[in-house]
Amino acid sequence: MKNKSIVCIFFLTAGLFLFNGCATSGLYNAKGTVEKIEMGKDGYTATLKGEDGKDFDALISVIRLQKKYQLLKTGDVVKLYGDTIHFDQKVRILVEKIK
Repeated sequence: MKNKSIVCIFFLTAGLFLFNGCATSGLYNAKGTVEKIEMGKDGYTATLKGEDGKDFDALISVIRLQKKYQLLKTGDVVKLYGDTIHFDQKVRILVEKIK
């Protein structure tokens, strides 16, 4: 019985490492044109039109970007990197990098 438990734990641990190794690393990225800016208290939310024609939002925060923070303007074409959340049936990027 003890050997079965050890074998089971081994395979579960090995499976977790394998699954983690296959997971995609890196940040989500999207390129688009800034259509609208809504200022907030520690940054702003930009609405962009993606290359595929779909709108998405980007939360650009002083706290998250620190020295890399920059104010975009309407018409700018940028590539944004960061984690995502879904809000009001749209993708919202929590921006960590702007190119």
